[in-house]
Amino acid sequence: MKLTQILAGIAVAAAVCLSHAAGQQKPEGLAQMEKLQLLVGTWSYTETYEKTAYMPNGGGGTGTYEARLGPGGYSLIIDFTTHAGFGDEIGHAILTWDPKEKAYKQYVAGNAFPGCAIFTGHWEGDLLIFQGEFEAGRVKTNLKTTYTEWKPKSITILEYYGVGDAPFQLLQTTKATKP
Repeated sequence: MKLTQILAGIAVAAAVCLSHAAGQQKPEGLAQMEKLQLLVGTWSYTETYEKTAYMPNGGGGTGTYEARLGPGGYSLIIDFTTHAGFGDEIGHAILTWDPKEKAYKQYVAGNAFPGCAIFTGHWEGDLLIFQGEFEAGRVKTNLKTTYTEWKPKSITILEYYGVGDAPFQLLQTTKATKP
């Protein structure tokens, strides 16, 4: 029985490889992840924080973002570090395509909050937009992140927040560059 399962697995893997070699269409997840190839690499960034309830004095920060392809190219594995007036933020993220939802999913874990924040993303023209929510203390916060101004060595990221049913308000602008 176990030998049969192993042989079946090898046959399936070989069929997938042969179908790619024969020029057949790529699986949906790979095609969608290829749209994010620009994000792969090491980025340096500066952040400008707006004056908001979260950041009454506004401010700024710097950081690094490193993204690499995950297994099979079906995901990006991301590490980030931010140094700002409120302290250091360190985290990891996995970004992938969910064929059932027909959307990107990003799972973020870091030192700024317990657990994992989950964001759902999609394209609106040239904008890649992610939305999700997380709880800080007992306050549920909605976040919206927009990747814009895509260039080979630079990108701008706008992050908005809203509490409860309040409309989104700009929280920060991030300018990222690659060497």
